[in-house]
Amino acid sequence: MKPLVIIKLGGSVITYKESKTPKARLSVIKTLAKEIAQIVRIGKYRIVLVHGGGSFGHPNVKKFNLHRGMKTAKQKLAYAQTLQNMLDLNEFVVKSLISQAVPVISIVPHGFTEQEQGGFKGFSVKIVKNALEQGLVPVLFGDGVLDTKWGCSVLSGDTIVSYLARKLKAEKVIFLSDVGGIFEQDPKSNPRAKLIPEVNNRNFKKVLKILASTGTSKINITGEMYGKMVAIRRELRKKSIYIIDGLKDKVLTGVLAGKKIGTKIYFS
Repeated sequence: MKPLVIIKLGGSVITYKESKTPKARLSVIKTLAKEIAQIVRIGKYRIVLVHGGGSFGHPNVKKFNLHRGMKTAKQKLAYAQTLQNMLDLNEFVVKSLISQAVPVISIVPHGFTEQEQGGFKGFSVKIVKNALEQGLVPVLFGDGVLDTKWGCSVLSGDTIVSYLARKLKAEKVIFLSDVGGIFEQDPKSNPRAKLIPEVNNRNFKKVLKILASTGTSKINITGEMYGKMVAIRRELRKKSIYIIDGLKDKVLTGVLAGKKIGTKIYFS
């Protein structure tokens, strides 16, 4: 069986994340679709895609506190609109992939997943396994899901990635971000910030201290880079994890070709 790679298309990559209304980076989505198509044609790996929400999800979630549930009529309507926004973004991604002859199947998390007080309880991966066995590329995304206590809550794309990586025994996990890895300083405010090329058991604590003191720890309301690192160490041991710049051409294909790009994370 071919090794499995899970690719997370960050919301900051495929959308204009700071936009107060949904706005997709259509040219970036198109470019990534071409790279993913190239990976699929080469045929070395099985692929699962997960994408974030960016400006299609976060503004409503933040404005109406949907990550803590829904009670009012306004919250319920905002929840419905957020689900539709995420479906719209997923459609942009899926259509771009199909246009590049990638046989994708969209798997919508809110249709089969629920949480309890924002806590992820898992879901059956049978449909994802079946899709892979049929030679398809499953596409999932961070979503608003029903919650048995709060009414609704947020299931982040990162949570889905970690869960699938464990359940499906992924060999590699690639996070496409709007920064090219983990840096000693915030690269957005300091273009000369030094990249940390590898995170492992030896330098993990040092990297956490750096993340706690720099702007790179501030990612979004679904989780910070600091929390992401802790979760990776806890949940994704003995897997090769990469954080790379999804806004640059040929970075995704490059890292799968063995080039040293971005930050590699590996915990034994």
